[in-house]
Amino acid sequence: MNKIKSIILNNVFRTHLVLTSILIGYSEINAQISDTLHIEIQDGWIEKMSDKMSIDVSLNNSYEIFEIKTPTNKFNIHPNTPTSLRFKFNYRFLTVGFQFAPDFIPGNGDKDLKGDTKSFGIGTSLILEHYYLDLSYSKVKGYYLENSDDYITWEKGDPYIQFPDLNYQGFAIGSGYLNNPKFSFRSLISQSERQLKSAGSFIPVFNFRYYIIDDKSSGASTQKSNNIETSIGPGYAYTFVAKEKFYLSLGLLANFGYLNTKLTTRQPAGNVITKQDNFIFRWDGKTGIGYNGSKFYTGLYTTVSGTKYKQENTTAMNFETRVFYHLFFGIRFKSPDYLKRQVTKIENKFL
Repeated sequence: MNKIKSIILNNVFRTHLVLTSILIGYSEINAQISDTLHIEIQDGWIEKMSDKMSIDVSLNNSYEIFEIKTPTNKFNIHPNTPTSLRFKFNYRFLTVGFQFAPDFIPGNGDKDLKGDTKSFGIGTSLILEHYYLDLSYSKVKGYYLENSDDYITWEKGDPYIQFPDLNYQGFAIGSGYLNNPKFSFRSLISQSERQLKSAGSFIPVFNFRYYIIDDKSSGASTQKSNNIETSIGPGYAYTFVAKEKFYLSLGLLANFGYLNTKLTTRQPAGNVITKQDNFIFRWDGKTGIGYNGSKFYTGLYTTVSGTKYKQENTTAMNFETRVFYHLFFGIRFKSPDYLKRQVTKIENKFL
């Protein structure tokens, strides 16, 4: 078994693929708002919500996986966290959130079969009038081989091949330009504004990601990869507003990028370091549907994402097509006067 696990991990590090999806949520508007709060309408298209803050909780499946296909082998390595729980705070231009995968969520607790996975992520978004910036960090420890039956005699109910010391850490930056001033990007990400009329926008984006995959097991030969990925591409999003309380949003995104990998193989005689450069292509199709009231909002977003690249000097093709979901529920509150004053100072001074 240890020999099989070592072979699989060596192949994964040599032909790795770690995906992140750009999960963009979409929301519509409800033109009704409490009379006790200030209402500011921008050109009849966007409702500002400067007097409101919001908190939401959501479920999603935005976890990191490894999928490798060669002419002779296929590896599907997943964490034992099919569902993550996310909490998020939103106010004006700022969004802050964190997520983790608790065992009490159904499907997250099969440790005997799939091993123990620990995961955690934090992130923040700054959304200005024409630009946005996303920052995020995530960490995962513990994976299993979903297609274990390809390598061992395995029946349903048997433990999968597990990699408890396989670690992932990643830091990502994403930014974009919002072309149409009648289109509210904040209504899609933070619900700190509301789109009053149907509108869309061209959104060119730039993404940077640095991540580490590290096998920290005690084997005679283990590996660690340091990866830098940059990409750029066009995007477009459109939100249809119906009866001021229901919405349907659609989006398309294509990214062309460059991936640099430094692979360190630890051996008794010393470390062996190799480097590779690859061009990468990603695409995303997104949709969102939901309800938005004056105090509560809820919705379901889905993303179909694909990634593909051929590793340099090999016949291995790294690819994946996945479907992500994001189910959320949020509530809005009147923001405290102290918070409004401090954020207003920041906006007047820097924005």
